[in-house]
Amino acid sequence: MKVNLGKGYNFECFDIEEAKQAEKLAKETDGVVYSWKTEGRYNWFQKGFSLVDVLGLTVLPKGMPELIDLPDDEDEKGAV
Repeated sequence: MKVNLGKGYNFECFDIEEAKQAEKLAKETDGVVYSWKTEGRYNWFQKGFSLVDVLGLTVLPKGMPELIDLPDDEDEKGAV
């Protein structure tokens, strides 16, 4: 699935079951696999594979930080 975070940040998101596909794409594009982690309303990418509190996997270019903050989820009233 392709995801757009705004400001031109597009990436492909893989389900955890698709880890081999993410790893293959990382090798093909000289990228790095990141886990899309979530806890409560908070979201971030963490370099590497993880199975705890993970929404999915993605591949980003090399040289990115170990942790990348993502927009937080909104509550039912629309507040973050």
